[in-house]
Amino acid sequence: MYRARLKRDIDRWMAKGLISEREAHAMLLEHDSQASSFSIGGVLLILSAVLLSAAILLLVAANWQAIPRLVKVSAVITLIWGFHCGGAVALALGRRAAGQALLVLGTATFGGGLALVGQLYHLSGEPLDLFYVWIAAATLSCLLFRASVMVGFVAVLCVATVAMALDQYNFDWTTETLLPPPGFAVLILALSFWPGHERVRHVAFVLLLGWLIWLYAQHMQVALAIAFVLGGFVVFAVAGSSRVYALHIWRLVTMYSLILAIAGLAIINIEYDHGLPLAVVALAALAMSVAALVIKGRDDGMVRALAYLIFVGETLYISFTTIETMLNTSGFFLISGLLVALLAFGVSRLEKMLSAARAAEKGGRGDA
Repeated sequence: MYRARLKRDIDRWMAKGLISEREAHAMLLEHDSQASSFSIGGVLLILSAVLLSAAILLLVAANWQAIPRLVKVSAVITLIWGFHCGGAVALALGRRAAGQALLVLGTATFGGGLALVGQLYHLSGEPLDLFYVWIAAATLSCLLFRASVMVGFVAVLCVATVAMALDQYNFDWTTETLLPPPGFAVLILALSFWPGHERVRHVAFVLLLGWLIWLYAQHMQVALAIAFVLGGFVVFAVAGSSRVYALHIWRLVTMYSLILAIAGLAIINIEYDHGLPLAVVALAALAMSVAALVIKGRDDGMVRALAYLIFVGETLYISFTTIETMLNTSGFFLISGLLVALLAFGVSRLEKMLSAARAAEKGGRGDA
């Protein structure tokens, strides 16, 4: 899909004389050389490794009553070392898909081995302790082999550990529910830079967002929701205006900080659902939507979608909560429509002035 869009853009640039045919061909070759890293066969290998890992874990859970303890433990240790050594050899030979699949099998077997040893020898401890050790082993494997798939494996274990902790402590405020989510988010972000796995960073930001919402659920203070709105939008504005916005991590910071502001706005809407407070919140939502479009809506499609979501969501919410006073609702829409029209006119004029200034600057450089 992206290649087809890129091809259309390149053809348009060639028609305008911005690039030559040779440059266009080189750009497509560069894209194809990077896209070739994706392999359906590699994906199927990883999926097969996941299925085999599940089979190993279920086999361990069966406890093999007829097999002596020493044989069980020896077999698990052999599998762990065998899978990791096989993965190292495959990676050294340039077979990344096979190598990463073997690492997944080895790390999954390690977790099964921990459960087996605890079950056989009746070791004391919480199930969370097993997951902490498992995460540490998966992190070590990721660092040693620089395997992107292992970053995803660590992320899955982190999410499972957080879910288990919340369930075990009934979503209460404890050390096990308060500290792991931000810590795991930092771990996932740090590991993502080592092999360069960008997509898994979304898991880290989702963990942080969920953790902040959980904090609000513990206190139910409107001040915290207001802090979400103000803090999230300030971070969005700073990150979106930064010169390093081109970096993937900053684009994620921009997007998820705006999502945090939207979450805070939704909470405030629930708390203030009538009268003057509702009107103030609605105007704030309208202003935030327009400001997001002005700051980064032109360059980022996700920001545009989120800004439209704010505007449409607030409009529908106002409609449903004030349906009995249609005259007041229509008056609000009338005023909002006029304000948006004025803002649109001002923004369009500003964009034309900036474009003219940039064109003049480029012309001056060309003459020089």
